[in-house]
Amino acid sequence: MRRPASLVEDLRVVDQDGYAVRLEWGLDGVHVLGRSCGALVVVDVLSFSTTTDLLVAAGCSVLRARKQAGRAGAVFVAGDMSPPRPSLLPELPTGTLVALPSPNGATLATTASGSGAVALAGCLRNARAVAGAALRVAGGRPVGVVPAGERWGPTHEGGLRPAIEDLLGAGAVVAALAGLGAAPASPEAVLAADAFHAARPRLSKVLRDCVSGRELADAGLPADVSLAAEVDASDTAPVLVAGRFVDAWARWGNTDG
Repeated sequence: MRRPASLVEDLRVVDQDGYAVRLEWGLDGVHVLGRSCGALVVVDVLSFSTTTDLLVAAGCSVLRARKQAGRAGAVFVAGDMSPPRPSLLPELPTGTLVALPSPNGATLATTASGSGAVALAGCLRNARAVAGAALRVAGGRPVGVVPAGERWGPTHEGGLRPAIEDLLGAGAVVAALAGLGAAPASPEAVLAADAFHAARPRLSKVLRDCVSGRELADAGLPADVSLAAEVDASDTAPVLVAGRFVDAWARWGNTDG
């Protein structure tokens, strides 16, 4: 008797075929959506995407690969093993190349770029700007939104933990895409946008009280959460070009163009 094809084997199903805006989680989500999407927005709110947004908005470019940092002359703004924190970023001269170690968001962005899609770093701060840039660079193909989530365990090598902050950040990007006319969105994407709209009146409290927010507070970094919760505070759209995040709108024109 022939075994029925699984959902994973049915590429059209897994790719959310027929939808202009798609959403799937983590590294597997990047692999799946990268086959069919022209742009992938990686959402790692606490804190890779937020830190990248702040650095690129300040005129820096962000190197996503740690192993290339020495050869490229990149500056580490924190210890070699720790990602820089959004609330502790120093003032850097415009044009500084910054190495941003991240086992999560940077890994997903690198994988997304390798899939053939254009990779962008999205968060609550830049949802609208990133949505506009993603539509522009997707070239008429679908846009995929990938909440990064977290990994279980002290070594972060366990299974995927869906993270509330990344769901809400992804929902903000989906909502912005809808506002720009991108449709239809998959049910997975629509529900993320619904979650964002529902949480927005109390967004700061939700981020403070979720697991990731409490971890940062316990580490003495509550300001990281406050910065991350500022919806559309930034007009920056970090896009990965030749291994570096740069501002899409500075490179290709503003959102009104």
